[in-house]
Amino acid sequence: MQENDFFDGIKQLPVKIGSQTVPFPLFYRDVAYLGVFLLAPLDAVKNILPSKRMHPFRLTHWHCIVSITASEYKNSDIGPYNAVSIGVPFVLDRVSPVLTGILRTPPEVPMIYLLHLPVTTEIARDTGVEIANFPEFLADINFKSDDRWINCKVDAEGKNILSLSARKMDLSPFPRQRVYPITLQQDRLLRSELIYSESRAGISRKQSDVSLEFGEHPVGAKLKELKLGRVLQYQYYPAGQAVLSMVIESYPI
Repeated sequence: MQENDFFDGIKQLPVKIGSQTVPFPLFYRDVAYLGVFLLAPLDAVKNILPSKRMHPFRLTHWHCIVSITASEYKNSDIGPYNAVSIGVPFVLDRVSPVLTGILRTPPEVPMIYLLHLPVTTEIARDTGVEIANFPEFLADINFKSDDRWINCKVDAEGKNILSLSARKMDLSPFPRQRVYPITLQQDRLLRSELIYSESRAGISRKQSDVSLEFGEHPVGAKLKELKLGRVLQYQYYPAGQAVLSMVIESYPI
């Protein structure tokens, strides 16, 4: 795939965001991310979701999944920035079978309710809030890398939110991926679409490949209160591209 093939044929339209004009859908021409899927207590997670229509992916009768994705958007229509997305994969209007996401295949395009979304630039925050009421706020998100590990540290208001370290892995062909980010605005659930290009990535289920700690910031404290468990899966996606749409669907809560 050539550098711009992923975007060929997609028409962008200008959208006014504050004092700036942003083309939509948004093109991310150079993206890297670390994705971690964690075991979580089902009842505690259901209690923080805004609608009873939302049913988290069930691993057991008592457990579900929380996802954390730390991204470096190195070249995008709104400039370079870093972001960390913390969310809950779920199914709308029906209870998922037990073992969904492990032995049972999750929905072809997973919905993920965004709990928190720290970002590093004002234009990224303003764009996300304006287009879909993304729960974005400004934070310091710093990545460091050596030959074997990538480290991501997230701080806001002088306090640590989380620190994530993940091992670099051997890469294999990775297919195009789609995700439906879900946000809340008044009494509606809003759905956008995020598509990642074909690329090469590594996937691991080894606990030793990931280290995650939550800090004293209120967001970190809330995540501690969820009593998240072991790492179920880790994705290492060192280079690719992505497209983010505006809101294309909504549902009453």
